[in-house]
Amino acid sequence: MNKYLIILLTLFFSYNAFSQTETGIAQSIKGKVINDLTNEPVAYTNIGIEGTLYGTASDADGNFELKIPVEMASGQIYFSALSFKNDTFPVQKLFEKEFVVVKLEPQSYDIGDVDIEAQSKVLLRILRMASENTPYNFLGGPFNLVCTYKNEKVTDDTLKTTKNAKVLIYDRTGYKQPSKTDAFKMRKYEITKDKPDYSFSSGITNFDELLELDWVRSATSVLNPGILWRLNLALEDEPEIDGASYWVIAFSQDEPTVGGSQDFHATSFEGKITIAKDDYSVKKIEGMATSDKQNRQGKSLAVGNLNTHYFKDVSYSFEMTYSKLKPESFQLNKTYLFNGKKVEEASQLTVDQVQTTGIKEIATRDYFVE
Repeated sequence: MNKYLIILLTLFFSYNAFSQTETGIAQSIKGKVINDLTNEPVAYTNIGIEGTLYGTASDADGNFELKIPVEMASGQIYFSALSFKNDTFPVQKLFEKEFVVVKLEPQSYDIGDVDIEAQSKVLLRILRMASENTPYNFLGGPFNLVCTYKNEKVTDDTLKTTKNAKVLIYDRTGYKQPSKTDAFKMRKYEITKDKPDYSFSSGITNFDELLELDWVRSATSVLNPGILWRLNLALEDEPEIDGASYWVIAFSQDEPTVGGSQDFHATSFEGKITIAKDDYSVKKIEGMATSDKQNRQGKSLAVGNLNTHYFKDVSYSFEMTYSKLKPESFQLNKTYLFNGKKVEEASQLTVDQVQTTGIKEIATRDYFVE
């Protein structure tokens, strides 16, 4: 674990310790989670008090510490790890030991055979931890993001237009207080076209729709713990990427909601999120959806009864990537009908540089480019 990550985790657990002290701590439970067959450590085990959202996770070596509030001292503590059978103990029983060794029994992993309820419990906790750790895993404001924007549009398979621009984003609070409201209020931007002889969709940039793909910043969809029960979740993969371990969690909704899909008129919605095992940081969010109609100013807005200029029969895919405490790339590819013509549109915003000194404050958003 690198030095920076250690500092972040130290701050995280120090913060937790402070908040726990406010409620009164009965006792700390320290221990190690190991494989019952091999005695090897079980990394990133989810540990918590049943019936609550209170808990922690073991580290890469299986070690853990959980400070038990007085009001939870009579509860049950669970240990849950993918590819292992869950186990539960009375909290009071673990109080009796200075150092606890918890042995989890491995089970062969086949997505089709795993107990759905047990798997969902683990995945819910991973997603909740990813959401809660956002302020520790991503850059706090204020800062500027220096970006490159590119938009390509093909109409009726023949007419192609390409538009490029430089974008400067100002984020006053950054990822310290992730929410949809905070992201809208605190993120402003200005757009500089590379050519003076065109306008963006008759002046409309639709840039907000790209920014809304940053669910880490807005704590929406699969990163909103309050709506996770509305999503279908499944573990798709546990890959190694650049020497680090990740979970890839698939999500979908049978009947898409605005909160889940971030699309007011969605008719189908599914995607995947990639989360690091060591610190619960989000590396990638990707997905696809369809809508019978969409507002030209963005898919999260409704199409009013008097609005006759909107996109029809929309299908699209999106990808949001993160690297080094910041967003890396926003991508959105759409196909739709507009004014009776088929349009294929690809938009990409690439973050070229982060500025934390010499910051330029921006007061508005360039909704229209003259």
